[in-house]
Amino acid sequence: MLKKIAPSERAVMRYLLTFAVLSLFLPIRLETGLVLLRPFELIALLMLFFGLATGRWRRLAFSAGFLLLLPFLGWHMVSAFSVDAENGLRELLQMSAVGAFAFALAQEASRVDTHKAVNILLFGMVLILAYSITWHVAHGYLVGWKHLFDPKLAFSFVPIALAGLLIFSNRAKRRTLWLAWAGILPLLVLSGERKALLIYLFLTAALLMRGRLAAIVPAIAVGFVGLFVLATTVENSYVGKQLQTILHPLSMGQHEYLAATGKYAPGDTPSNVQRAFAFTLSRQLISEHPLVGVGTNQFKNIIDTDFSGLPGELRLGIHGEFQRVLTENGIIGLSLYVPIWLAAWFRLSRALSWALFHGLIGAAQARLLPLVLLVPCAFYVGTEASGTRAFVILSLVSLLPELTRHGLCLSLHRMRRSHPRSMRHPRFFASPLPGNTR
Repeated sequence: MLKKIAPSERAVMRYLLTFAVLSLFLPIRLETGLVLLRPFELIALLMLFFGLATGRWRRLAFSAGFLLLLPFLGWHMVSAFSVDAENGLRELLQMSAVGAFAFALAQEASRVDTHKAVNILLFGMVLILAYSITWHVAHGYLVGWKHLFDPKLAFSFVPIALAGLLIFSNRAKRRTLWLAWAGILPLLVLSGERKALLIYLFLTAALLMRGRLAAIVPAIAVGFVGLFVLATTVENSYVGKQLQTILHPLSMGQHEYLAATGKYAPGDTPSNVQRAFAFTLSRQLISEHPLVGVGTNQFKNIIDTDFSGLPGELRLGIHGEFQRVLTENGIIGLSLYVPIWLAAWFRLSRALSWALFHGLIGAAQARLLPLVLLVPCAFYVGTEASGTRAFVILSLVSLLPELTRHGLCLSLHRMRRSHPRSMRHPRFFASPLPGNTR
C-alpha cells in the first residue's frame, strides 16, 4: 500500500529539487585535489537521504526516461577509466551525484507540482540574474556581464522558463509576462551572452508563430535583420562586436592567423578562435578513434600535452556536448546519447497528444512545448562546455515527458475537485493561446 505523502513532505522535496538546479547557477565552488564540489552534490545527497529515510519511495519508479540515461552514463564512466584510474574515480563521483539527482527526480516525477516548481526556478534565476548584473555594474562592467561564469547561465534559462509560463498563462497574466519578455531583451544585448540572445530570438519566433514551423523560419530571418540593424547602429564597440560574431559566424575563429601572427584577426574573439581550434583538433581525433573515442576528459589532456605553447584561453575543453561525446566517447557514446534526446521529443509529443485529445490543452500549446523546452536545451549543451550542468540538463530532458504528463494530470485533478459538475469536457486551467483550438 502506498504511503500517503504529507503536503509538507511534498514541499520539502520540491524545494530540494529546485534548489539543486539553482545551485548550478551560483558562483560557489570548492576546488579539491580530485573533484570540483558545488552545493549541488550536497543537495543531491540530501534528497536521496530524505526520500529514503521518510519512506516516500517504498515503491521505486524506473521510468523509461530514467532507464535511457543509464547506458550513456555507464559508458561515460567506462571511457573515463580507460584514460586512468584517477580520471575514472573523478567521473564516478560526479556521476554519482548526477545519478542521485536523476533517481530522486524519477521518483518524484509523479508527485512534484511542476507549475510551482517552475515558478520557484524562475524566481530564483531572476534573483541570480539581478545579483550578477549588480556585481558587474558595481565593478565597472556596464556591458559584458560574463565575468561570473556560473551566474551567466541564468541569461540563457530565464527566457526558457518565462516562455514555458507564457504558453500556459491566462489572458490577464499573459500581458504581464509579455512585458517581462520585452524587458529582458536589452539585458541580453548588454550582457553579450550570445547563446542567450539566440535562444531568446528562437523562442520569440516560436511564441509569436504559435509553434508553426513554416512560419518560425521567416520570423527568425526577420529577427536576424533586426540584429543586423542593431549591430550597425549600436555605439558600444563590445556589444557591436558580439552581434557581428552572431551575424558572421563562419568568418570568425581564425586560429591559424593567431598561430602565425601571435594576435587575433580583426573581429575575432578568443571564444570563437578556441571553438574553431577545438573543432579542428576534434575532427582529427574522431578520424583516428571513431568507435570508442579518445576517452572522457582526454581531449583536455591532449591539448595540455601537445599544445602547451598556445595561449591559455585556447587550451580549454570542447564547447559542445554532442561534439565532445563523439570525440571522447566515440560513435558508441553518441549512439547512446542522441537517442535520449530523440526519445524525449517523441515521448513528450505523445504525452501532449494525449492531453490534446482529452481537451486539457490546445493545439498551439501541444506544438510549442517541445520547441520551447527541448530545442533551446539542445542548443545550449551543443555550444557549451561539458560538466555537471550538461548532465543535469540531460536528466531533466529525459524525464520531461513524465513531469509534463503528471503536471497536466494534476491540473485536471484540481479542476475536478473545484468544479465537479463542469468536467464533462475538461480544459486545461490556463486559457489556451489564441487560435489553438482543435
